[in-house]
Amino acid sequence: MNKKTTIHILSLILFTTITFIRCSKEDDEINLNPQAGQSFLNIENERYTVTLNAEEPPEGQEGIWRVYSGQHYELGNEKDPKSTFSGMPGEMYRLGWEVSQGKEYKAETITVSFKPLNASITTNVGDTLFNNVSIELEAEAAKFGTIGHWDIISGDGGRIEHADNHIAQFIGKEGTDYELSWRLVYYSPVDSTFKVEDVKSIALHTDTLRADAGEDRRYIRNKVEDEIKYTALEGFLPAGANGQWNLIEGEGGLVYMSQHATSLFEGQAMEDYFLTWTVELDGYTSTDTVNIHFRDKWGLFVDERDGQHYHTVELNGLEWFAENFNYYQAPNEYAWSFYYGQASQAYIRDGYAVETEADRKYYGRLYNYPAAYEWAPEGWRIPTLQEIKDLVEILGGENRAMPKLVDGGETGLDLVFGGLLSYSGNHVENKDFFFDQGKIGYLWTDSFNPDTYGCKLMFFDHYNSVTQEVSALYQTCSVRYVRDIKSEE
Repeated sequence: MNKKTTIHILSLILFTTITFIRCSKEDDEINLNPQAGQSFLNIENERYTVTLNAEEPPEGQEGIWRVYSGQHYELGNEKDPKSTFSGMPGEMYRLGWEVSQGKEYKAETITVSFKPLNASITTNVGDTLFNNVSIELEAEAAKFGTIGHWDIISGDGGRIEHADNHIAQFIGKEGTDYELSWRLVYYSPVDSTFKVEDVKSIALHTDTLRADAGEDRRYIRNKVEDEIKYTALEGFLPAGANGQWNLIEGEGGLVYMSQHATSLFEGQAMEDYFLTWTVELDGYTSTDTVNIHFRDKWGLFVDERDGQHYHTVELNGLEWFAENFNYYQAPNEYAWSFYYGQASQAYIRDGYAVETEADRKYYGRLYNYPAAYEWAPEGWRIPTLQEIKDLVEILGGENRAMPKLVDGGETGLDLVFGGLLSYSGNHVENKDFFFDQGKIGYLWTDSFNPDTYGCKLMFFDHYNSVTQEVSALYQTCSVRYVRDIKSEE
């Protein structure tokens, strides 16, 4: 073998060796690609736990979870890419999914954070518990493993029933200042001595206990044909108190559940019922009274200025007085009223002077237009001419309508033939002229004409009605008011 051949052989050997070494190094190179999955931010769920979502490493590599920051946590299985992870409300954690092969490793990080606790009191409490020494407390309920509790921070003699429930009852002493709190607590999953909490508080002042039986209700509707009438009572039962209904006046009344503030009550139409509602709480006792009245064909209105009662009836979308107005107010220079035949210069052409209580209740007083307009009870008004015409029309026209509208007619409006007064204005040379009692009825309509100082009257008898403009000042007649139909009073 010559020298040249030897050099060539050695070169081939060297090239082959270098190529083998290079291939061996490439075969030994490690590819690490950890996939930790998504982060979990501001999580609020049961036990403040998430399921991690890393990818399983390829064969020959190993994965493990590391917690780089954050305290009081619990990791289900550090080698499981889908491990559970539990932490604390309000805490933020930084986790890494580390993938390794041999001595080589690489990690990808994610963030897990949990919402902080947020205690919230939903009870709307003013500065003072007016007419009361107790209140039902309500907060947003403890959830996701938290524990809630009510406490009295300050104030003497108070107590809280069901303090571990988000709905509780506070009972205090009269005329005392209190501060109350609702506290949420969450304990560490790995250390029961460690906890996080949030507290909200309210301040209040107790008053004197006063029972509340609800508003008087003298306008309760049931079906007219129902012999027995029903309504739900509207008493108020203070938190922690006991209550008792008692019927003190009225025939045929029945309280179904006498210890329930909103018990069903049974009664009869056109009967006035008076009930007491008595509440007792920690030695304090108070009683309130309520008036209940069921309407039949007629409702009942009470003029609070003088306590007079008036039957009312509902016709064509309006509620009408079913009795003539009978309210007295001292006259002034332009508004006055009289009973029929009772003026100082009276001349009675028809009928007789209205003197007895029964006659005055039946006929009512006669008013000039300013008095009728200004002295109406609150919420009531004089009917318009069109409203009267519409009522007559829906009842079949004049010949058919009037028998239904006058006293004893089927509508219950019971119009009365109260007559008319032409007033002298105290001019001694003139008479106060009363006429048509028992023959014709007269009613004011809301049709005042400021140019003529006149107003239209409705004249009616058993079969007909007409209208005519007269002096708004010197003619006086009966008044029937109307108002929009109310649901209940």
